[in-house]
Amino acid sequence: MGLIGLIGRYDHTIDSNGRLSIPSKFREYLMTHSEGTVIMTMAHVHSCVVAYPLPEWKIITERASQIDQVGASSKDFIKRKDFLRLFYSRAAECPLDKSGRILIPAHLREHATLDKDTVLVGCVNALEIWNLNKWQEKEAAVLQDEGQMQEAMASLGI
Repeated sequence: MGLIGLIGRYDHTIDSNGRLSIPSKFREYLMTHSEGTVIMTMAHVHSCVVAYPLPEWKIITERASQIDQVGASSKDFIKRKDFLRLFYSRAAECPLDKSGRILIPAHLREHATLDKDTVLVGCVNALEIWNLNKWQEKEAAVLQDEGQMQEAMASLGI
């Protein structure tokens, strides 16, 4: 799994304390490439939680630190700073426990309406954690829009 990254879909449940068991393939990757720790924050577009391995989080923060050097209008600059402020304020460092679980902070569980049934989606460089019903709605909407699917596949050369 080293070169491939985090891929696949796994259905799991969150326990009453807010802990989520991480599938063994994802756990192996996180132990090897991220010291068994992820940075969790809100997804910027979807109502899910995103868990970034530490190397990926470092890339994000390095890109974000260049915000002042990117040529943009002051309005765009302010929008980016506002987003980053929200993005970082909701971030939390979350280590795997000895049982391979991660405690999802309450504010992130609330953001994504994570209560019991969840879906973990590997997106190569991050994990998305979805409420099962919201994932099923999103998946159905994407599958139903054949034109969007064809466009996306063509833009990726697939």
